[in-house]
Amino acid sequence: MPWLDDDNETKVRHSASQCWVVQFDFCSTCRLVNPMQVVGPPKDQPGMRKLPTLEDNKMKKFASVLAIAVLIATLSGWASAQSSGSFNAAGTSAACAIGVGGTFNGGVGNLNVLETGVQTSNGYGTTLLIRPSLVTGLFTNTKIDTTVSSASADVGIKVCVKIDDSTKGIYPAGGCVIYDERFQQISSQLFSQITTCAPTTTTTTCSSNADCTTAYPTNPEATCSIPTGSTTGVCVLPNLSCNFDLILSTLSAHSYDFVAQVPGGYHKVDATWSTVGQGSGSGSSTASCVGPGVVTVTQTKVFQQNGTLSY
Repeated sequence: MPWLDDDNETKVRHSASQCWVVQFDFCSTCRLVNPMQVVGPPKDQPGMRKLPTLEDNKMKKFASVLAIAVLIATLSGWASAQSSGSFNAAGTSAACAIGVGGTFNGGVGNLNVLETGVQTSNGYGTTLLIRPSLVTGLFTNTKIDTTVSSASADVGIKVCVKIDDSTKGIYPAGGCVIYDERFQQISSQLFSQITTCAPTTTTTTCSSNADCTTAYPTNPEATCSIPTGSTTGVCVLPNLSCNFDLILSTLSAHSYDFVAQVPGGYHKVDATWSTVGQGSGSGSSTASCVGPGVVTVTQTKVFQQNGTLSY
C-alpha cells in the first residue's frame, strides 16, 4: 500500500502493470518490497497519510455510476407514474337516418345524456380530457306561396359537459358548445305579381281555418278570412301551384375536447345535448336528431411548475 508524507516528499507512480516508490535519502521510513507493493511507515509514525490505490478509485467510480443509474431509474418511474392515467367511456349505438321527404328515422329518442366516471390520482396537475362525439342531424323546411312571402327556420344541437353535476373549472367556460346549427330563410314577392297565383275568395262562411280545410279537403292551406270586428268570415283558397318549398336535411359527426382540472378521487362525468335555435314560424318547420354517440374521459397530467392551466 503506497504512503506519502505530509511534505509530499515520497513520490508514488502508477501504471497499468506496476506501482513503485521513488525514495529519497531523507525518507528512511519507506521501503520497496516488490513492484506491486510498498510497505509504508509504521502505525506509530505521525504526519503520514495514505494514498488511494487503483482498486480504491475503481470502487469510487463504480459507486458513482450506480448512484446515477438509481437516480435515473427513480426519475423515469416518477415521470411514468405522473403521465399514466385512467380511461373510461359510455355510448349509444342508436343511429339517425334520413328518411322519405328528408325526415329523420332512428336516433336516441328521448335520451339526452351519456354518463361515465373516472378515478383520478392525487397530486398537482391532475386534468381530465373529456370528448363527447356525436352524429347530429338537422332538418329545416321553408315554404312560401301566395299567402306567405317569407319563411325562416333555425335549429341546432348544443352539447354540455358536467363533472360531479357542476360546470365549475371546465374549459370552455360554462361547459357548453354548439356542435351544429343552421339558419334557413326564403323570401319572394313573385307570386303576388302573378295574376293566376292570386287566392280565390269563396262564399263559404267560416269562423276558423279548420272550417275551411274541412270544407275543402283538397286544399290544406285554405284559410278563414275574418274582417276586423266580426266573428265570422269566408274561406280563401290559395293556388297550390304557386309555391316554392326548400327542404334541407343533413347528418354529420362532431367531437370537442373539454378540459378540467380536478382533485384526486372518483368523478362522475355527464355529457348532455339539447335542441337550440329560434325554431320555425309560418310556412316552416324544423327537427333535430342525435345518434350514435360516445363520451370518453381520460386522466392526464400537466407538467408545469405550479401544475395548473391558464385559459
